[in-house]
Amino acid sequence: MKMSDSLRETVVDEIDLAIVNCLQIDPRAPWSLVGEVVGVDPATASRRWLRLSGDGTAWITGRAAGHGGAESCLAVIEVTCDAPSALAIARRVAEFPHVFNIEHTSGPRSLTMLANMRDMAALSDFLLGDLARIPGVLGTRSHVVIQVVTMGDQWRLRTLDRQQIATMNRHRRKPDRPRASVRAYDQIDRKLILLLGEDGRMPVGALARRCGISESTARRRLVELIADERVILRCDMSLAASGWPLIVWVWGTIDGDDSVTVGALLRHVPGLRVLWRIVGGRADTLLAISAHSIQEVPAIETALAEHAPGLTVLDRSVVLRSIKRVGRELDASGRAVRAVPMDIWST
Repeated sequence: MKMSDSLRETVVDEIDLAIVNCLQIDPRAPWSLVGEVVGVDPATASRRWLRLSGDGTAWITGRAAGHGGAESCLAVIEVTCDAPSALAIARRVAEFPHVFNIEHTSGPRSLTMLANMRDMAALSDFLLGDLARIPGVLGTRSHVVIQVVTMGDQWRLRTLDRQQIATMNRHRRKPDRPRASVRAYDQIDRKLILLLGEDGRMPVGALARRCGISESTARRRLVELIADERVILRCDMSLAASGWPLIVWVWGTIDGDDSVTVGALLRHVPGLRVLWRIVGGRADTLLAISAHSIQEVPAIETALAEHAPGLTVLDRSVVLRSIKRVGRELDASGRAVRAVPMDIWST
């Protein structure tokens, strides 16, 4: 799915950032609610979002919530490749719907990817088959995520105040039955989720039409998927436009089940986007931390040492460029140019 062919530079102001922050909390919130929270009329909120999403500055995606479940294997993949081939390899891998993120990073790894497969056998097939066959790929190293403490789905711009956040949260639908009673995904669920991968705010009528079901069925299924937390809806933004243009990856170890260190990281590192426990190498913990500039990196390391002494840092790297992020292929400025809906069932 192609975005606008003639991307224009969007000037983002505080109202735009507040709208994105609202949609990070509730990606399908009605424009009446967003306008109330931000202080503009619904038509203005909608018009501003159309401008932001129209040129790829911001976008909303949907994907299956498989993390840690029977239908999912989430893995970080480090790829070593010929330098002249790196961008071509990244663009080719971007076609795979089960590869969510692709980044060009500093340090020994040429590319870092995040993939979500239906199981570990599918991950093995991808590493030994599709990825290994791409010319220029010299080697891979994979790390399976065994616990998601937090990830970019929960990260916020921090533009709204507490009262505004409370207003948004009051309107969010909460699960109304135990997760244990939730049925498995069926074909209609999968179709709906892939369409939400194209546009997380796709109207119910369009979802129904493209799935070949009635609007009432589409609405009911959508409400169930969201309420049961089986679909993850997420609002993202060009890092440069967000005011947080830099991401630092930190590879480390935390002894055992150190809940104190984990809690300290969540409380005292405001730019924390990702905290995963992983297996597959020396590191058992992987962090991603947003920063306003490269000059903040020493302060980040100081904060980690001060507030989380239980974390031993083994390595760190900086994202030089994001090629794909949560199902969107990005241009050199970090704006979305094409949607590749995320599909954990893809072969």
